[in-house]
Amino acid sequence: MAEIMPLVGGRIWKCYYAGRAHNKPLAAFQLKEAVGLMQKGAFLRPKYDENMEKFIATEVAAVRSAIDSEDWDGFESAFKEMVAAANAYHEVYDKPYLVWKVPETPPPDLDMTPRAR
Repeated sequence: MAEIMPLVGGRIWKCYYAGRAHNKPLAAFQLKEAVGLMQKGAFLRPKYDENMEKFIATEVAAVRSAIDSEDWDGFESAFKEMVAAANAYHEVYDKPYLVWKVPETPPPDLDMTPRAR
């Protein structure tokens, strides 16, 4: 998990700023990639499987739903709830010192501007 979770954090960071830019395809892609990494982590560390699946089925699903429907106000609130839930799971697993937050600036390696389809 120590190797995978920073990769998840990077995808979630990109998902957030893509959502703020109303870039539905990029936000959905980054969230999908983050979920794949979460599932890989749970597979490699089975003790996390049940809670990871619960997290994906509830908090992540709410973010995915907001992206799919382009409900950008709902995206903001669902995203905040997802981050809070992730940090609560860190406490469950005796790692309260791991408090993830969205970086204050967008990732410098991607243009978040939506493209015409």
